[in-house]
Amino acid sequence: MADRPDAGSPPPASDRTAPQERTALAWRRTGLALLVGALTIGRLTLDSLGPVMVLPTALAAALAGWVLLVSLRSRRLARPHPEQPAFSVLADGRLPAVVAALVGGLALAELAAAVVAAAL
Repeated sequence: MADRPDAGSPPPASDRTAPQERTALAWRRTGLALLVGALTIGRLTLDSLGPVMVLPTALAAALAGWVLLVSLRSRRLARPHPEQPAFSVLADGRLPAVVAALVGGLALAELAAAVVAAAL
């Protein structure tokens, strides 16, 4: 490590926001995956549970869309404020809480569909 000419020097200005950029991109992928997952599970459970799944699917898709919008907004805010953690995606904890609730709800919907299918 000591033989590198840049060892011990501070990172270049372009690299200071790189971790925040990677985090924002990861949340963007998470939002897209949740949106696709919510719509897919809604479509699959529609066959076994019927039209009662339309409202939960729309709610799950709306929450996944919110996750995506918040992650897009945070990516834009991450660039000019690298030293202020208030602009982080995880600053208030709402985003991880919504993701956890959404994944749990989707799992329960799929479990309900499996139980109904097994009962028939």
